[in-house]
Amino acid sequence: MILGAREAGRAATSSGRVALVRGHALLAAIFILWVPAPPAPWASPGAPRPWPEGTEALPFENLEGMVLLTATARGYGERDTTGLFILDTGAGSLALDSELARMLGVAGVASGDRAVRLADRPLPRFTIGAWSLDHLSPVLTIEADPLRRATDRPVLGLVGQGLLRDRVLWLDYHEQLVALIPASNDAPASEAVRRSRHALAGRLSPHAAAVPFRLAADGKVLVRAKVAGPTGKRAGVTLIVDTGSSKCVLFEEALGRWKGVADWPALRGLIAPTLLGTGTAWLTRVTLDLPAASVPVTRRGLDAAVVSSPLGPLLSRAVGESVDGLLGYSFLKRFNVAVDYPRRILWLDPLPDYRDDRPFEYSHVGLQIERRGGQATVAAVADRSPAALAGICPGDEIVLVDGASVDTMDTIRLARRMEGRPGSAIELRIRRGDTERTYHIRRRRLL
Repeated sequence: MILGAREAGRAATSSGRVALVRGHALLAAIFILWVPAPPAPWASPGAPRPWPEGTEALPFENLEGMVLLTATARGYGERDTTGLFILDTGAGSLALDSELARMLGVAGVASGDRAVRLADRPLPRFTIGAWSLDHLSPVLTIEADPLRRATDRPVLGLVGQGLLRDRVLWLDYHEQLVALIPASNDAPASEAVRRSRHALAGRLSPHAAAVPFRLAADGKVLVRAKVAGPTGKRAGVTLIVDTGSSKCVLFEEALGRWKGVADWPALRGLIAPTLLGTGTAWLTRVTLDLPAASVPVTRRGLDAAVVSSPLGPLLSRAVGESVDGLLGYSFLKRFNVAVDYPRRILWLDPLPDYRDDRPFEYSHVGLQIERRGGQATVAAVADRSPAALAGICPGDEIVLVDGASVDTMDTIRLARRMEGRPGSAIELRIRRGDTERTYHIRRRRLL
């Protein structure tokens, strides 16, 4: 099945195969599209040892930290579809776009307004690379349009923890390689770190930190951390490790733990699309400490999104305790990451001499952009940003950037065009209704 990146999908059936053409999930993912190119990671002397037998090592597309894999879902009547899925540790199970689930015969016509539902039947087969799982259950169905609008990619669903419970998930963001390594909980807790390191076949550097985690509800990875705002006061928080989230997130309900939040430096007026609807968001910078087996992993000046959405309370109810936020890509991109599900160990292996290749990420005109009905559309305008002061509004359509048509640009590339050195200029041709106007705007550092 192919989901295009421009319009809502239509179904067509041919020779027992299903194609969903020209269409554009997130159980816990947040998309605030506002990627590093660090030096090569550490390697032990000589070539790394081969992956353990049964490992599935696959390339992926790194889309602002979202891990896009190609996989095949086979339904009833030999109907199948191949396309892009997001590998999302914040999701508990396999989640399929609802229209795809109906065409594969695992779900009927949905009723009511729930964004996430249980499928009626198991999925006969799901294949990633050469690795297949048969009679997969439970399967969730989702309305995946928020993903497709935000990413401008043909995403069919999510691959969640339920498929990975007997694996170590290795994520190399630099090489854009994911490995699914067979593993088992074959040691007492006191031996878990040593056995886990051994299972990773010499790919961890001596500096890798082992962070213990808990699995809750449908397999959400929970870690304890301490977060400090600009005032320096630290507070303990519970975070879900979420490879489907482009930013670290604090849910607005958690902000009562800090005083003076209203005075924190912030980039306000943004949105956070989720499967439960679009929430409001603002960005700030925090210090985050994660306890590890040796010394804590500390990151200062970490950009984090503060989100107001039903997602926070929903996750708290699901796991039976307060969930304060998500540990997302704005933190994880500094590491090679391994999630050892059987042994409950999260490995964070620092990339040597890490540098961010987006030094002007927040030197910006202040626009959030998504694709709606094939048009590059302003989804939000940051408060007091150059774009806001120029009079650009949500719902406006972008026609040209510096004289170049946006029709052939995906939203990620287009969003990057908004960034640049403070004081540098950009020319935007904007359509509002039947009227077009050209704006000359200078970028400014917003955070």
